[in-house]
Amino acid sequence: MAVVVLLIVALYREWFNPALTFFIAILAFLLAGVLTPQELLRGLSNQQIILIFLLILITAGIRSVFGGAWFANLFRSNQSPRNFLLKMTTFSASVSAFLNNTPIVAFLIPYVKDWADRTGTPASKLLIPLSYATILGGMITVIGTSTNLVLLGLISQYNLPLLSYRDFLFLGIIVTLVGIAYLYFIGYRLLPDHGSKLSAVRQNLKEYLVEAEVHPGSSLIGKSVKEAGLRNLKDLFLVEIIRHDEVISPVSPEEVLAAGDSLYFSGNTQSIYNLIRHDNGLRIAQDASVEQFNFVEAVIPASSTLIGMRIKDSDFRKKFNASIVAIHRDGKRISGRIGERQLMGGDFLLLLSGNHQHSGLHEKDLFFVSAPKKVESSRSTLRVGVGVGSAALLIAGITGLIPLFTSCLIILTAMILFKILNLEQITRNLDFSLLMVLVCSLAIGVALEKSGAANLVAAGLITVSKSLGSVGALTALFLVTTLVTALVTNPAAVSIMFPIAMELSGQLQVSSTPFFVAIAFAASGDFMTPIGYQTNLMVYGPGGYSFKDFTRVGTPLTVLYATICIVFITWYYHL
Repeated sequence: MAVVVLLIVALYREWFNPALTFFIAILAFLLAGVLTPQELLRGLSNQQIILIFLLILITAGIRSVFGGAWFANLFRSNQSPRNFLLKMTTFSASVSAFLNNTPIVAFLIPYVKDWADRTGTPASKLLIPLSYATILGGMITVIGTSTNLVLLGLISQYNLPLLSYRDFLFLGIIVTLVGIAYLYFIGYRLLPDHGSKLSAVRQNLKEYLVEAEVHPGSSLIGKSVKEAGLRNLKDLFLVEIIRHDEVISPVSPEEVLAAGDSLYFSGNTQSIYNLIRHDNGLRIAQDASVEQFNFVEAVIPASSTLIGMRIKDSDFRKKFNASIVAIHRDGKRISGRIGERQLMGGDFLLLLSGNHQHSGLHEKDLFFVSAPKKVESSRSTLRVGVGVGSAALLIAGITGLIPLFTSCLIILTAMILFKILNLEQITRNLDFSLLMVLVCSLAIGVALEKSGAANLVAAGLITVSKSLGSVGALTALFLVTTLVTALVTNPAAVSIMFPIAMELSGQLQVSSTPFFVAIAFAASGDFMTPIGYQTNLMVYGPGGYSFKDFTRVGTPLTVLYATICIVFITWYYHL
């Protein structure tokens, strides 16, 4: 149990990226003899884990077929913010019932931000609802969220009866409709009214960038950036050079300076005067215009390998062809030397980028969210037919007309044969960090059951809720799972709570199904924090939110959600 507590703390404090954190926990269980290598590797052949990756690839394929054309009507400017919110949440909830939540949100954030900019609506009024709607919609079907599939993977390891589509459909639709109504009538009023970070740059450019010129006769002419002493400055960072009409960004240490070069520095911009005072061949330039810069906004996702790394050690400029101008965390700009800062999940980065398009949707380490992506889409009858056929096969698999795994394999094969997906797209969408997290999650569930920790916690829950019987135990289980998922990732929450739910139902001598449904809905229903669900973390920075914004908007929704779930499960399963 101590290992699990340390796992929760490490995930909450972001000591390492999630994949490494899970691996260390599993290594501890292996060394202690709680787990065997065979039990760990069993997850690699688990059908539900493989199914998660099939669905991620299918999501990419369907998006490729329909592209951005779906959104032309949805994102029209001539509608009120609340009507837009209603259409957006209904659409995203419906789509997320069948497709992976994370790429849906990654794809929609730039469109929502663009609509907000065009209409003068704060994006902060719309991005939390986008995340919440995909979370709610993902609970309508068994494939709507990877949390459900991880749970099925755990159930299958113990040869217990799997949950069916009916266990999710009715309750999922109810909480989704109630959640959207809450966001429309109440949540919108509670959401903050924050301006965009790019707007702040436009209004206060000098706080982000300062320009210096290499004047004729300067001793710096002909020297590289490194030779000129413009690398590793104490409080400044050279992010861009403009030479005539050429934009040089990011700037290589070997870039040779020329007369008339405009050098742009970020960081503590007041420090430029200390640099100029040394008479090193630079002079303060005229005020710059924001339009000449290619600013890009990006978010560090929870699975990023950049988490925990100092920026100067991350080779950031080379990897992403961009320089970091500012970092925002918990709604506030971080001061100090940018290069020394450690990156954390949810960090919102303002970048100065080179002149090329970023494909943000499939970046594993960084989501670019500043502008709608131009998605290549060939709307031939054949490709659209494959897309529609894929949707039909998914529904057939969900409802049990054919095995879900088989339907997904057929869909993926068709997408490859009709060249909707190619090898490069498949490779780009396969996230091996996610694979490690999921496989380790299954193993943690086994370790808790074998060590007796699950039995101990289950007995404690029964003792606490003794006077209320099965209903009290179910309520306690739901609330504990909600607390755990607010602190750690969803797969971790469901893997920790699964053996407890199994032991709880066994000690009460009742069906395990309602208890499994309870942890499925509780583990996915994190609305109170930005860290418990990937999509919350993705909108955290772009919306300019603070932690308390999620608490203020999400707490009433969590109470509604938990009440509906507990009452429905109690009634539906006759507890």
